Amino acid sequence: MHDPRAFRYYFSAFIQAARSVTWRLGNEEPEKWKDWEPKWRANRSQEEQRLLDFTNDLRTDEVHRGGTEPSVELEEVAVRELILSPDFDLERQHPAYGMHVSASLGLPQPKVFRAAHYFEHEDGKEEVTALCKRYLDFLDKMLNDFCADNQPAPPE
Repeated sequence: MHDPRAFRYYFSAFIQAARSVTWRLGNEEPEKWKDWEPKWRANRSQEEQRLLDFTNDLRTDEVHRGGTEPSVELEEVAVRELILSPDFDLERQHPAYGMHVSASLGLPQPKVFRAAHYFEHEDGKEEVTALCKRYLDFLDKMLNDFCADNQPAPPE
């Protein structure tokens, strides 16, 4: 069953925690961060700059303006695709309530609907979990770049 409140809680937790990565880094290494961040940011692509701006706006909406408002659409999904997806844990399904699929050859596969959440931005519509994955990958790259550029001096 789709619970819109649960989705919003998880998204809120993610966007706030993800955005705090740069804040924490700037507080732990203030001098290095102040020197490094503007140069690093200046070398980001337009797409990366838009991602940073958009995710910061989402966090601001979430914290200061009462939350974000993703659009929700029902998407038709073949049951077989759903069962084979990495998000579906067949082992944890009670046999009385789990997925049982059978079909005759030649008949179309049974399908169900699931909620998909989207944000609209200047590049178009993007599924929320795909946006979160892009942002997480971006933050990972940023941290790796910072660490690589700010290696401690070797002991003498």
